[in-house]
Amino acid sequence: MKMLKQTLCGALLGLSLAACGPMDEVEQESAGQSEAPLEAGCVSVDDTLMTTHACTHASNGADNVNVTASATRIATAPDISTRHKHYTLNLPSGAEGSVTFTPVAVTSGTSTVESISFYLSQNVAFTVVDTTTSATVSTLVSESVSETACSLTQARVYDLVVGREYILATGPATGHQVGVVPEYLFDNRDRFYRDQDGDGYGTNTPVYRYACEAPAGYVKQRFDCDDTNPAIFNC
Repeated sequence: MKMLKQTLCGALLGLSLAACGPMDEVEQESAGQSEAPLEAGCVSVDDTLMTTHACTHASNGADNVNVTASATRIATAPDISTRHKHYTLNLPSGAEGSVTFTPVAVTSGTSTVESISFYLSQNVAFTVVDTTTSATVSTLVSESVSETACSLTQARVYDLVVGREYILATGPATGHQVGVVPEYLFDNRDRFYRDQDGDGYGTNTPVYRYACEAPAGYVKQRFDCDDTNPAIFNC
């Protein structure tokens, strides 16, 4: 009888979560779209699914595209806008090289700005220039990448205007080559759950994040039915 009760409770819980899950996602996503593209408080993208995804592209030879970068910062430099690719930029000897990037709308059909992370294989100079205004775009996140067995070592995040062309100037670099993987933060959305008692399990109310690390006091694992008692979890 006890086993039957547990089975029925588990089935009802599954149905309940299935019914509530999509609603949570729609509510969180809708709220996120009305705010700044890069969420407030996002200071790191290192420990995220986005970084793992970028490293997967970097290690897959079929995703690699060799590009000869321009010796000058010009709008006719080679384009690296295709998503889910690893670009090997061949730079001029001892100097910087330039390519171009034009973001598309992925957050919604009407989005005007997207947050983009450019993952690099070397810690070299990286400058993003708006071809419309000729202004240098501010770096919102700049950090080292600690993913195991990954050729990508740096991440640079920017908010870029959809449909506008940007010049990406990088280098000089050791060996005159730099690997680059562009990633849209919205493509790598994730959820985190409040873990008040620190047992590694969170409540079922999510915080929706755009490829940023979990906030303090939140974890990826949910199903903590008593978040005030660390001895009670996974129930």
